[in-house]
Amino acid sequence: MNDDFKSIPVFDKEKALSRVHYKEDLLDRVLLIYQKSLVDRQAIMTQELFMQNWEALKNLAHSIKGSSLTIGAEQLGEVSYAMEKAAEEKNLDLFNQLFKIFQESIARYIEFDKYE
Repeated sequence: MNDDFKSIPVFDKEKALSRVHYKEDLLDRVLLIYQKSLVDRQAIMTQELFMQNWEALKNLAHSIKGSSLTIGAEQLGEVSYAMEKAAEEKNLDLFNQLFKIFQESIARYIEFDKYE
């Protein structure tokens, strides 16, 4: 399953730039806010997963999906979409697998962002 997501680009800079009308300084600020928000929401998601709060998990995944796809973090957007569906189905095993992939995708995104 992890390989399915690894084939998706970590970040589409052209898409991100088009969203901010090709203003690189604005994109840098947006990506900084996105990254902090992502780390914060990951921590909240960890707590909600422990409590198996499916509605909160679905809403968090949906929110992360939207912000990720908006700024060009394609891989995180797709993983979040899959997590949203797993939360709707209350599928703990699948959600746990996807959450691990999500955490790996965050690490890849942060590492990728350092060199962009």
